[in-house]
Amino acid sequence: MFTVDRNGQNHVSNLARAAQPSEHVYTNTELERSGPNGVTVILLDSLNTKWTDQSRAAQTVVRFLSQIRPEDHIAIYSIGLRGFRVLHDFTTDASDLVARRSTWNGEIPRVKSPDLGDQLAGVLAGNDRGERLNQRRAPQAETDVSGATLTTLNMMESLAARLAGIPGRKNVIWISDGFPLLSWGYLDRVVFSPTLIRPVDLKGEDPSEAFQREGDRTMHLLDGANVAVYPVEARGMLMYWDKPRGPGAPTMATTVETAHDEATEQTMEEIARRTGGRAFVRTNDIFGAIRAAVDDSRLTYTLGFYPDSRFDGKFHPIAIKLAGRSGVTLRYRSGYIDEQDVPSSPENRKTELEEASLSPLDANAIPITARLESSANKGTYRLSLAIGISNLNLRQESGNWAGDIDVMLVQRGGRGREFGRVNDTISLHLRPETYERVVKTGVPYEREFALNPHANVVRVVVRDPAAGNLGSVTIPAADLQP
Repeated sequence: MFTVDRNGQNHVSNLARAAQPSEHVYTNTELERSGPNGVTVILLDSLNTKWTDQSRAAQTVVRFLSQIRPEDHIAIYSIGLRGFRVLHDFTTDASDLVARRSTWNGEIPRVKSPDLGDQLAGVLAGNDRGERLNQRRAPQAETDVSGATLTTLNMMESLAARLAGIPGRKNVIWISDGFPLLSWGYLDRVVFSPTLIRPVDLKGEDPSEAFQREGDRTMHLLDGANVAVYPVEARGMLMYWDKPRGPGAPTMATTVETAHDEATEQTMEEIARRTGGRAFVRTNDIFGAIRAAVDDSRLTYTLGFYPDSRFDGKFHPIAIKLAGRSGVTLRYRSGYIDEQDVPSSPENRKTELEEASLSPLDANAIPITARLESSANKGTYRLSLAIGISNLNLRQESGNWAGDIDVMLVQRGGRGREFGRVNDTISLHLRPETYERVVKTGVPYEREFALNPHANVVRVVVRDPAAGNLGSVTIPAADLQP
């Protein structure tokens, strides 16, 4: 299979229909309907980036957005201590993107920085420039970065789930100082909000191995959603200064600082290689890096094949060569793990739904249109879902299509507190004629529930337990108040 994915081709969902005046309608298919093949997300990272680098990167992003081209379909997201924010979803309106970017002011990362009073005293005392530079950069190698790293991986998984329903290649420009592979730390010392991080049970294994497992999971989900990551090092060219070792001896960086920076750049290179992107490290041209990554989304190709061996559980590298052409660089994922979709256990199904309900972004691998109407009893609502089946892993049984869909309805308040939950499973046994109809209309589901007065949002999550694909919609409780 070989297809060309040109920027500008639209995919239209069949699930939406006109709403009645009494209905509240919510869907996770807006991106699916409006997104062309080949889109770009600019991901501003204040979780792993020093304050000075955040400011420099933000100024460059504004300068880039002011001259985007009509064919550029760009979104701006951010990750930080306050979670995942959608500053603006995909658009070609440069003025609107710039206005929304201005709502992001960054934040000071939690790092072990030198005492500010000591720094000021050193500057006033006329210490050498190298000492001041090294202090300004802050010794992040001394920082326990396990919490920030796990949060970053978890947010990238949420991003993959959000983009999975958009056809074609998705380029994510991750502007960050990054995190090092050599400073993973102990995962059980995470201090960030539990609503942002998936709980990790070490079970006695080496922390670095547990971290590698989490990283592999994230890369697998990004690959499955056809997301290519383009890391851009926000700090630019690195300069190391140290006191001379003797008369005439050259200045050189400290060993810890050098190892930290090299490890961080290796992480960026590895993420880009695994997902088919490109890393931009040790460059002061953030503008040019963003432009190059956006240009990569303008015209992409989809290549498919059927492997001889199936489901051996091994990693299979992919190599693509362009015959008769020289000087051409091909960007694609480095390989795939040939695993068969195995239905989750009941315990894992519950856990995976719970994780999805806490995700900061809605997932759209499974399209959902949710409709709410007030019921006769005050504060009670009737929820009607139309669930798309295009990404469900259905099996044939006696000529019918069979499978399950897990449904969770959960009400949450501040700090992720839960105020009510409903769990259901829809068992499908579709005759061929019913299957053809459901492909167009979606699988119907209805449920009545009472809205808790302390809830801020109602989260609807559906999941295919066979393949693990997700769909979710978030309903603000304020919309339901009379």
